[in-house]
Amino acid sequence: MYQGKIHIHIQNSDISHPVFVGTKQHVEDLLKRNPDLADKLYFTIGSSDYDEVDRWSQEDFDEYYSCMKTADIMVGFSFPTENLRQYAPCLRWIHFISSGVDHLAPFTWVPDDIKLINNRGVHLPKSGESFAMFLAMLNAHIPSLVTSQRRHKWDKDFTSVIKGKTLCIIGVGHQGGEMARKAKELGLNVIGIDPYIKEHPYCEMVVDNSRMEEVLGKADFLAIAAPLTDETRGIVSGEVLGWLPPHAGVINVSRGPLLDEEALSRKLYAGELSGAILDVFQQEPLPENSPLWDTPNLIMTPHVSSDDLVYYMPLTLDLVIHNLRNEMEGKPFINVVNANKAF
Repeated sequence: MYQGKIHIHIQNSDISHPVFVGTKQHVEDLLKRNPDLADKLYFTIGSSDYDEVDRWSQEDFDEYYSCMKTADIMVGFSFPTENLRQYAPCLRWIHFISSGVDHLAPFTWVPDDIKLINNRGVHLPKSGESFAMFLAMLNAHIPSLVTSQRRHKWDKDFTSVIKGKTLCIIGVGHQGGEMARKAKELGLNVIGIDPYIKEHPYCEMVVDNSRMEEVLGKADFLAIAAPLTDETRGIVSGEVLGWLPPHAGVINVSRGPLLDEEALSRKLYAGELSGAILDVFQQEPLPENSPLWDTPNLIMTPHVSSDDLVYYMPLTLDLVIHNLRNEMEGKPFINVVNANKAF
């Protein structure tokens, strides 16, 4: 607490894109949307030179530790994890501005009385549009047409409408569920692959991993939308890609380490898949010497498909306030990270 008010600290990074930077204007707008809380909240905003804590300056540490002395809630992406309870004695929860939190795993540094919250759901308005676009692009063989353009080839590639085709989605949580919804709007048949979800309103069926080979054999498109965990790392291997028909296209919008990129590249070079669109990669930024740059029938976007330039941070702060109201009313938090399971 700070002078009887709930202290929310926003930790930015100077190298972050403005999409991910919380500003004074964001806070002012948030308080206008929540006038009943305006006199109960106290905000601080700090910024480090870099995301990586080992590159922070002494000034970065001094500013951060000073703010965290009274912080009840911290909103950020990267921060010192050592001696967290000592330097932040009032801290009740940490709200990550990302849906993935694997960059700070393992979570042995988390005190038992501090909750971790992720940003799941904030991405959906923008990502839903991207999902629909990617599916339409694959169906129209845009990756193949772009490859022909680069080669100065006038290769006509005619395709059929997308309605009635089949999409398989690995992971039908928030992100996968939104892709399923968009796919149904396009008239696709949707099959979910998820070991924890038994049914979904936008899927004709949901199967567990043991039936993956069976359903991928029917797929026109495969979308990877699972979180990164010990169970999912490398789940789309070369063998799994081999279960897809040669006309199928692949989308990865989740995390790069779920997919064997080298195997995908080989399949595309060999013409054993029709195309792929990747928004996430095993290493980001993608190294200049990565073979993916020159892989045919592949379109890459630099992890930008889900983050709205205007609304990302406002929606993030709205989620923080939603959980704060839940706490005040004795209701469960949403988006709590299971530190024992999450990566």
